[in-house]
Order: sequence, then structure tokens, then C-alpha cells
Amino acid sequence: MITVHLIGNAHLDPVWLWRWPAGVGEAIATCRSAVQLLDKYPEFIFTRSDMWLHEQIEGLDPDLFERIREYVKAERWQIVGGWYVQPDCNLPTAESFRKHISMSKTYFREKFGVDVTVGYNVDSFGHNAMIPSFLNESGYDSYVMMRPMGHEKALPSSLFRWRSPDGAEVIVWRIPRAYTAWQEDLTDHIQASLDVAPPGMDHVMCFYGVGDHGGGPTKQQIEWLIEHRNAFPGAQLIFSHPRAFFNAVKPFAEQLPVVEDELQYHAIGCYTVVRELKRHVRQAEHGLISAEIAAKTFPEESPDNAPERLTEAWKKTLFNQFHDIYAGTSLASAYEDARDQLGSARDTADTIIDHILFRRMRHLPGDRWQRIVAFNVSNHQFRGYLQHEPWLRWGSFEGWIADENGDRVPHQRIQHESVAGGDKRQLIWPAEIAPGGHRVFQLRTDEAPPLPESDLKVNGSSISNQFWRISPGEGDCLLSIQRASDGTQLMDERGLQLLVQQDSSDTWSHGIDGFREPVMGGFEVEKVLVEETGPVRAAIRIEATFQRSQLVLWARLYANNPRLELHFGLDWHQRLQVAKLVMPLASAIKKRTDGIPGGFISRPQNGQEFPIVDWTLVDRENDSTLGIVCPDCSGIDGRDDSLRFTTLRSPVYAWHDPAQLEDDAFYRWTDQGEHVFRFLILEDAAPEALKALALSNHRPPVCFDWTKGIA
Repeated sequence: MITVHLIGNAHLDPVWLWRWPAGVGEAIATCRSAVQLLDKYPEFIFTRSDMWLHEQIEGLDPDLFERIREYVKAERWQIVGGWYVQPDCNLPTAESFRKHISMSKTYFREKFGVDVTVGYNVDSFGHNAMIPSFLNESGYDSYVMMRPMGHEKALPSSLFRWRSPDGAEVIVWRIPRAYTAWQEDLTDHIQASLDVAPPGMDHVMCFYGVGDHGGGPTKQQIEWLIEHRNAFPGAQLIFSHPRAFFNAVKPFAEQLPVVEDELQYHAIGCYTVVRELKRHVRQAEHGLISAEIAAKTFPEESPDNAPERLTEAWKKTLFNQFHDIYAGTSLASAYEDARDQLGSARDTADTIIDHILFRRMRHLPGDRWQRIVAFNVSNHQFRGYLQHEPWLRWGSFEGWIADENGDRVPHQRIQHESVAGGDKRQLIWPAEIAPGGHRVFQLRTDEAPPLPESDLKVNGSSISNQFWRISPGEGDCLLSIQRASDGTQLMDERGLQLLVQQDSSDTWSHGIDGFREPVMGGFEVEKVLVEETGPVRAAIRIEATFQRSQLVLWARLYANNPRLELHFGLDWHQRLQVAKLVMPLASAIKKRTDGIPGGFISRPQNGQEFPIVDWTLVDRENDSTLGIVCPDCSGIDGRDDSLRFTTLRSPVYAWHDPAQLEDDAFYRWTDQGEHVFRFLILEDAAPEALKALALSNHRPPVCFDWTKGIA
């Protein structure tokens, strides 16, 4: 006899085809309806996730909240997931996943006295391979998901053990048909669960209840289930919840097949669409991480209310990681709300950091020289280049920079974004700063010691150092890159390209596994000049166009440093097209490893699109490696020996197949306008080095002018 665990739930998107105030209203209405059904039907059990929803009811309808508390105590209102919302499960940082869990588990313990142990992301668009690790370290043993569905990824069973690269493991149930059911007659829904019952297992789950804009189980569904509890031969129907189901199957866990893979793919367009929102989320995440590090490192300098302010800012950030927000599939107007909320979160982080660091600088002794103080508000070593514009009374700095030992540090003046104030320029110079540490640099005007020798060279429109030689290309070849040691090309004769493909898929890119439509063309070079030369770095600026879109590419080399930097300014005005930065490598790729939240995973070079976090690393036929850090890019595919980074794509906002676009209708198109991307190339790299380089770009040191002691 198979037991069918009937899971009455209400899938509720706080933002999707509506803005967040409508989501709040539906949260209250849905939960009020669920309580009324619990009152009416003693057998009925209701399952609900998400701290956000419970928190809204606590603040806006305290009486309803108390009724929910009573039913939680009676074990009829079952809390699963225990995360702030059901987030996108591909792009948030590892720290964000842990914050979802730690913040929300604390809330449910304090408010309801329950410890949530069942992970629950039933609508997220794919699941990164490190999720079992995040779950295990916080006491979870099981997980419920649905996407990718059976037609998108074959799995050995709907019930399986999912193992992350570090060996952590959870039992997973993949919902076979849908997490909602709109009809009163649930025969097909129940049969779908029976059809996927694993051999030897006498338990399955069947989810029912109306969604997405709230709803939940109906009295007609509940009464139909009561009436038909014995209507399925060889099966019994019981009102239940996911924890009860996993308790029933857990003794048989060793019999379950093991899946050691990420759970992809579904809706590949969501990795990159509405790119500005993804940038705002990333800035808020790393800003808040840095603010927490600063507050913990210097508690005596931290504002008294910093923990409360940071908690509220994290809530805004985590809320906007909800899968229909972060994935780029909501209304255009919803992203105006998200922009403001994430801007507020980032401002909170910056304000707390500045408060702490200004108070720290009080303790510095006076000095007759103007100083720049650089703080590394990160838990990782910074090795890179500081950029700062000291206040110099409308003049430019003509002196030299000294470190704490009085040794000269090479610096260079670079163009500032303002054209006001005469020859006002930014400075750039190399630095290493320990985690949580700071460095003090003097701006001196006395006699300068000699500069260390630089290996930077300019030859016509090409630049080089001891590691690389970069030359501008022609046509749709933007750059060619050679190793300085032997002249071998990094890429084949096509060189670096920014190609534009047709993309007729909807906002989600439903039904495809990669962007395989025809290439419409590439950005073609129109102007080249050597923009920077100096003791710190050299740079070529290349301007290129494709139809109505414009590209400015800066290719930069640094003195005595093997890293190569590409900085893009892309003014995008295409529609139903996708832009791919293509690197056709001259040597064969044997293996590709991509960064994911909290780890990395090997991916195929078969044209399939994947989400990426911060970096990729390829092993080549000559047994060398090539690492590419891409802190602003979140989608990648590989074809043969080419790496193809997805930068922008432009469907209509919230356009869901099979709906068709009408010629005479007005639409808002995603990702129009200016965007900036950074790529850093490093040979003979390893994952930890690439991660550190990415974090140095996400969390650069904070620089301040300091004039204490100047007469």
C-alpha cells in the first residue's frame, strides 16, 4: 500500500506580474483563508515557507499571526524552507544563501519554537550544486524542488540523494507535475505522483492548492480528497506535510540513487536578463558583507544600532533575490521598486563603513604630508590597484607617493569622469592590504627616489609587458593577444569578438538550452588610440559599433604583472538579440570549470548556457590553465574551443511563451542603455586565485583623504 502525502500549500509570488504591495495583500488574504480552512476541516494540514510572509502578517495583522502560532503549535500549520523567500538558486553569493538560512531559522525558533529542517524551493529556476552543503551545515536533511522538470533533466528517480562537491548530502523530492492544482478533481495530480513512486518505496507526495498570486487549497479540493481517500487501488491518501514524508522515507535512504550534479537547466535567459538588477543585488550583497566585517573587526567604532540597520538592509537584499525578481521575469515597474530597495541597502552598508573608518582614522598620528588611507573591508587579502582622487584645490598631483616605510610607490594619473576643475585627475597605484587591514600613503612633494623599472612598452597602437602584447584588430576582431615570451596567440585569427545573435525566445528563454540562433554580426572597430602610458599601466581604447549600439573597450596591461584587464562600456539598443563576448582560444580546451556560489563545477563545451558566478577556468592541451574573472557577467556557454560570455539580452519585460508580441503594441524592452563589464585574464591560475581576484573587484579597498597634522 502506497501512502500519498497530500501537501496543501499556497505558492505565492510576492512580486511577479504585480508589485510588492499587491503581494503583501495576497499574503494576508491567502493565510487568512488557510486558517479558516484549518478551522473548518480538522484533518487538513497547511504547509507554508518564507520568513517574509510570516513577518508581514506579524506586523500587519497581529490577530491572524496569533492564530497561525496556535496552528503551528498544534502541528497543523507546517513551516518548511525557513528561508527569507524562495530565491533564485543560481546567482546569490554563498554568504546570501547562509543569510537566508540563519536569519530565518532564528526567526522561526523565536516566534514559533520550531526548527525548520526541510529545504523548500519549489519554483526556483535551477539549483546550484552547493545547496546540499548550505543545507547540511544548518541542520537540514531534505529538500523539495520541481525545476528542472522531467523533460528538462533526466534523474534516476523523483526521490534521490543529492550530493554536493564537498560530499554534503540531502534527500530530495522532485515534484512530478506541479506544486499547484487549480481543478477540484485531483485524480490526474495524484496519479502523476503514483506514477513516479520509486520501487520499494511506499510513500509519495502530491501537492495541491491554487497559486501563483496567492490562493491555496480550496474547500472543494479538501472535500474531494476526503471523499476519495480510498478511491485509488493500492494507495491511501492522507493529509500530511513534507517533514512527515521525509521522516517516512529516511530509514530507506541508503537504497536511493545518488545525484552528484547541479540541478539544471530551466529558463536559461534568467541567468542574464535585466542585468542592472543583478548588478544592484551583487553590489548590495558585497557592501553588506563588507559592513559586517568592519563592524565585527572594530566593534568599538561601530554605530550602536549597526546590527539592526544591517539586518533590515539584508532583508531588502534577500527579498530582491526572490526568483521572479532576481531572474528578471517581473514587471518593469517592479524593478523600479527593487532598484530603490537595493540602493537603500547599499547606502546603509556604505554609511556604516564610512562611520567606522572615519572613527578609526582619529587614532592616526599627525603628519606634515597629506595622506591617503586605504582600508580593506574584506576578509580576503587585497592585491591590486587603488584608484583615488585626492582633493588638491583644483590642481593635479605632481609629487610622489610614499608608503609607511617611506619607500616610493609607482603611481600614475588617469582620467577622471569630470571635465570640470582644470587638470583634475585620479591616481592609480599598486597595493597589498591584509584582510581587515589598512595602509597609509603619503602624497609627498620633496625630492623623489627613483622609480622601479617598468616593463610596459608602447609600439604604435600596441601595448606590451613581459607577459602580453595586445594589438587592436579590424572589422569584428576587437583585439589580438600574444604571449610576449614566444609570440604565440592566445586566440585564433578571429580574435576577441562581441557578437550579436538573434534571440527570439521569451524573457525566460523557455524551451531552449542555449543561444543557437543565427549570428547577426559583430561590433566592428571604428577608432583606436593608446589612451594611457605610464609606470603603472598602459591602455588601448577601442570604439566599435553594431547597428544602433556602441562599444568602448579598454584593454589594460600593468607593470610587471601577468594579469590582463578588459573593461567594457556597452551602450545597448538592440531588441530580441543577445550579445556574446567570444574568446576563440588558439589551443584546445580539455576541461572547463565555472565558479558557482560557494564552489565550482565542471561544465561541458557543448553550447549549453549555464549560470556563472565570478570566474571560469579552462585546462588546455598544453597542460596550462587560463582563468577569466568576470565579476559582472552571470551567463556562459562554450563551443568547441571558444568561451562565450553572455553580456546582455533584450526580450520584452515579463513576456511568457506562448504569448506572441504584436507589431502595433507598445512594449518595454530589457537592458536598454549603458552597461559596464570587467574581465580579467590570468594564465596558470587556480580557483582560489580567481576567487580572490573577483572579490578584490567586488570589495575594493575604501580610500580617504587625511590631512591631520598638516600646518
